[in-house]
Amino acid sequence: MTRHNSSESIPQETDAARAASWLSRAVGGKFGFLLCALIALLLSVPMIVHGWVWNMILGLFASGVLVASLHAARPGRQSLAIGVILALTDLGIGRLVFFEGGRWLIAVQATLWLATLIYVIVTILGAVFERDNVDIETLQAALCVYLILGMIWIYVYALIGLAAPGSFQFQGQPRVAWSDDQTRRTEFMRLFIFSYSKLTGSGNNDLKPVSGFANICVCMEALSAQVYLALVIARLVAKQIGKQPPKK
Repeated sequence: MTRHNSSESIPQETDAARAASWLSRAVGGKFGFLLCALIALLLSVPMIVHGWVWNMILGLFASGVLVASLHAARPGRQSLAIGVILALTDLGIGRLVFFEGGRWLIAVQATLWLATLIYVIVTILGAVFERDNVDIETLQAALCVYLILGMIWIYVYALIGLAAPGSFQFQGQPRVAWSDDQTRRTEFMRLFIFSYSKLTGSGNNDLKPVSGFANICVCMEALSAQVYLALVIARLVAKQIGKQPPKK
């Protein structure tokens, strides 16, 4: 009886080991770390309006995204060093924005993020399309690019709002005072939710683009999401079909 029970436990242990191995591969590696950092940032954004403590926590998650994204795009010590420098610069600018509230500081911070994310997304896309095999790392990279795409448009909208106040309006409320810390954090959260709602096509009627240029950019985000999904899915399917042996 004892032998029978021990033999039955072997498949269960094997299944558990396989599940643990799959989970470690899903969250591990350069793209796994980046994916975890992006998800943590997404989940923490709604808390930005609840005070400076949560704002600091969000800043730490954002710094993790900067470091992980540069390391995922081009692994190596140099990328890690540049990521740490950019993260510290971002935290420093964020503190200056908190105390000074200058619009130009916000524009510098948004531009820094925008330039970094564009570089990261182009580099990771090149790696995705160059890979011969479709594995879990390829899927992680493709999902990371999709999430980063939403972040890019957040900073595009922020720059539009800074350059042309009133381009986005929330339920008929007055224009955003970017010099006010609480209002600024609330507007950033709204732009965050707005961008991902347009990226995923879930819809968000609370925040609306008012100017013509803002409307065009919103349409471009929706188009970029559709084009990206179509290209990536077609590419991954073609690679998977190419791996299959020819039928006899």
